[in-house]
Amino acid sequence: MKSTGSYYAVKSEDGNLIQCSIKGKLRIAGFTSTNPVSAGDWVLIETSNEKTGTIIDIFERKNYLIRKSTNLSKQTHIIAANVDAAILIITLAFPETSLEFIDRFLVVAEAYRIPVIMVINKIDLFGEPFKEILRDA
Repeated sequence: MKSTGSYYAVKSEDGNLIQCSIKGKLRIAGFTSTNPVSAGDWVLIETSNEKTGTIIDIFERKNYLIRKSTNLSKQTHIIAANVDAAILIITLAFPETSLEFIDRFLVVAEAYRIPVIMVINKIDLFGEPFKEILRDA
């Protein structure tokens, strides 16, 4: 569910949140990403008690969103895994969402097989001809 430093909030099958660390061998198992576990990952945990545990395995991901890590490193950073859909909410004015950003987002989502739902907000700020174009799309 959430990653904070070296601790992960894992939602168990019964809906409880368990504070977990990651098993040492998984941390150094040749990952090229800065974070071996990401929000959305399915993991296997060993619990110490009802509230704490250790992540001992990470299951294969169906997809993920990724970006290059900072500091010009060759590592990557996984933003989210096992994503069902991405919702892109944009405004065409006030403020304007750059078309390059929209294009990059759609290309990345397509590359990682993530369906996108695009929501265009503030459509009332445009004239009728523009609204007709969007209705026909």
